[in-house]
Order: sequence, then C-alpha cells, then structure tokens
Amino acid sequence: MQKLARIIATDLDKNGHSAVYLSEMARVWPDTKTRQKRMTQFAQNHHWRLRYYKHDFVAIFDKEPPTKIAGRN
Repeated sequence: MQKLARIIATDLDKNGHSAVYLSEMARVWPDTKTRQKRMTQFAQNHHWRLRYYKHDFVAIFDKEPPTKIAGRN
C-alpha cells in the first residue's frame, strides 16, 4: 500500500490526478464489497480524495480542495 501511495503522490504532483486500475485495486483491496470504502479511507488518510470510482475498472484520486474559511470569499 505504501508503494501505491508513493505512485499516487507522484502522479498528483505531476498531473493533478492519478488513475488506479483494477489490477492494482484488486491487489491492494481484494474484497470488492469493501473496496470503495477502504479506498476512500486511504485517500482521506493521505489528504486526497477519491474523486471517481467505477466498480472493477478505475479509481481517480486527486488532492482535497482547500477548505473555505468562514467569512472569506
């Protein structure tokens, strides 16, 4: 999982997003019933977000957008 995190981090720095395909998803998160939930938690732990998930095909990660500060535009 650490290797995947490094790959995603590199992609995010270069491209602003990272695509993870089924072969990698199945290796890291083999249980299809909990995969999306675990991927979301993985992303949140790294201050990313799971932007798009297509079951058994692809997951797209990107950086979490900055939070808005109350009273500022």
